[in-house]
Amino acid sequence: MEPIKQSLPQKAINRRSFLNRVKRVSISSVAAMALAVGLALPNDARAQESADDLKRFILIGLCEPTDDSPETQAGFDEWFVNQHVEDVSHTPGFVRSRVYGLRGKHVNGPTYTEYISFYEVDASSWEEAEKVLNAWQRDPNAWEGRANHSATGKRVGNVMRCPGSGWYEMLNSYDGPAKATTQLD
Repeated sequence: MEPIKQSLPQKAINRRSFLNRVKRVSISSVAAMALAVGLALPNDARAQESADDLKRFILIGLCEPTDDSPETQAGFDEWFVNQHVEDVSHTPGFVRSRVYGLRGKHVNGPTYTEYISFYEVDASSWEEAEKVLNAWQRDPNAWEGRANHSATGKRVGNVMRCPGSGWYEMLNSYDGPAKATTQLD
């Protein structure tokens, strides 16, 4: 198993823009966080390609409540953790949706969000997956739970911010020694 190498930009970081620095570090850190989470993905990216040339993509979202109040946290948990991630999982072509809550730092490194969501998708391209997802989210009748999800969103208000997200194509995957279980897979 070859180690995954990620090169960091060699250009000096623009010190005048704190948000640009955070954005650059957050985006480059998303790949490392995805590896740390250890999703159970197929063994070979090429095995995921079908006769239709589908590829496996993952949409990663860095999400968190808009503030630290108990009311906002409760609304975030209800709307995002317990409803939104499930809603997105019903999008055509989506294989699995997961959300994780931060419980500890790795090697005392920086963290950039309290929650990270993963959406595994089989599509011909990330652009096609984005198009299908956007159409799904615009359709108020796309899923039987959408009415409840929309009502919850109106009731709890703006409880989430997403400082970063992006589409990543699976290049390789390796199974670890732990056996997949029905509870966590």
